[in-house]
Amino acid sequence: MSELTETNLAPATALQDGEMRIYKAHDTEVLLLRQQGQYHALAAHCPHYGAPLEKGKLVGDKLVCPWHHACFRVTDGALCEPPSLDALPSFPVRVADGRVWVQVPKNPPASTASPDATPTALVGGETPAANAAAPDARTFVLVGAGAASQFAAQTLRQEGFGGRIVMLTTEPEPPYDRTKLSKAYLAGKAEKQALPLRDTSFYKQHRIELLTDTRAIGLNLPTKELHVSGRVPLRYDKLLLAPGGVPNLLAALPGHQLAGVLPLRNPTDAEAIRQAASEAAHVVIIGAGFIGMEAAASLVADGRRVTVIAQEKEPFERVLGPKIGAMFRNLHKRNGVRFRPEAVVAELEGENGTVTAVRLQSGQRLPANVVVLGVGVKPATDFLQHTFALEKDGGLRVDAHLQAAEHVYAAGDIARFPLAAGLGQHRIEHWRVAQQHGACAARNMLGQQQPFSAVPFFWTQQYGKSLRYVGHAETWDEIIFHGDVRRQDFMALYAHQNRLVAAAAMNRDQDMICIEALMALGQMPTPTAARRKQNWARLLEQAHPVGT
Repeated sequence: MSELTETNLAPATALQDGEMRIYKAHDTEVLLLRQQGQYHALAAHCPHYGAPLEKGKLVGDKLVCPWHHACFRVTDGALCEPPSLDALPSFPVRVADGRVWVQVPKNPPASTASPDATPTALVGGETPAANAAAPDARTFVLVGAGAASQFAAQTLRQEGFGGRIVMLTTEPEPPYDRTKLSKAYLAGKAEKQALPLRDTSFYKQHRIELLTDTRAIGLNLPTKELHVSGRVPLRYDKLLLAPGGVPNLLAALPGHQLAGVLPLRNPTDAEAIRQAASEAAHVVIIGAGFIGMEAAASLVADGRRVTVIAQEKEPFERVLGPKIGAMFRNLHKRNGVRFRPEAVVAELEGENGTVTAVRLQSGQRLPANVVVLGVGVKPATDFLQHTFALEKDGGLRVDAHLQAAEHVYAAGDIARFPLAAGLGQHRIEHWRVAQQHGACAARNMLGQQQPFSAVPFFWTQQYGKSLRYVGHAETWDEIIFHGDVRRQDFMALYAHQNRLVAAAAMNRDQDMICIEALMALGQMPTPTAARRKQNWARLLEQAHPVGT
């Protein structure tokens, strides 16, 4: 950190315990907070996407970001939970002469004004330092370079692993922020330079060997060898399988091979869609899941006619229920998106090898210059089918420690893992869950025997409206609503077998932080109690007093 300058920030009586407020110190915004009688000063914006942390929540000795639930230790800003990759800058504090004095650097890492257009690790954090590493002759191999592997690699170094780390990916790019592709990148608010999670120098500095354009083609458990295309087998001491998913390409659909029929999974896909859509009058999106709907929100501009084809009556119906789905459909319709619900595509028509229309089984024909495939992904586990008994969907079953076999772990999209609190085995395709998997698997590869206990969380943003979702409900007995769904100001609680297993909300950021914490503690109220309006902060305080 550069030279420090001390600032008379606030009166010593400015805050009560549990309170926090932003103050200006020269040209720097400082988040001052008070906990158990002690003042702490931290950077005011999350190092992930720049969220104002004053609108977050203190949970025990942690500060949780209001937008994407990155979590930092209050005393020093240390990173506790992703999706932030970096720690939150902290500043020395002293109380003297009835005032709070804070020392800030002359050139602090400041949150950028345009986080969408900025690489995640450059928004304004401090790269976590690697712990001192003893000499280690072992080799850890990480298959995949997505959210899980990237976070696993940095966790291994932070935990003091001094051996060899090899990360391989079929893609030409180093690890990138996939969450930006269907949002900021497709909408033209971010360019390719905003996508990498880390600068390439990070991997060199931390001695992480990154093998791009490298495909795993087989695995020999007895010899502990990973077979890869075009190379001699990689021998490992520990192996992390996190190859992610591959998009469903509707290969049985007539016309799927036509030019202009494009999936959305990686930067090459997103760039192809952007270029094709720039001259398109008609864009058809097949699929009303999160990728499809985010793509629709990003592309419906510049006079383009965007149509979404969905097999369900409402978008997100299987995940969020029909009422929230209808709200999103209406939000999209107000912004110009057209819907064809409960529809099945019969054929993609074309001329001179290029798509021109989508024909439905009903006989309706939709003009299309571009067709975006948003019909989900399948685990990229074909290379493992002779090694493991894979699940029907291609997933790989792991235990509570994310272990699939001796010396072998799995994380991210492919892992079918047991949720905490006895909620069964599930495969969850969430960015933050993949990162948390990576951290947990890394520690277990080092012998820590840490069960995975994080509560799943994801978000989506469309037209500037954000929905947060905590927990996991593949089915439910009822949805308990509070607030006004149509006005995007609500809480939805999903009840299954007399337990609240998930929650979705808009404009309830602090409540969602509390609910995630209550789920982690196993202290959620009953569905009967939740039918009454709850003070979630008070429930959390009773279950987990501030400072404990």
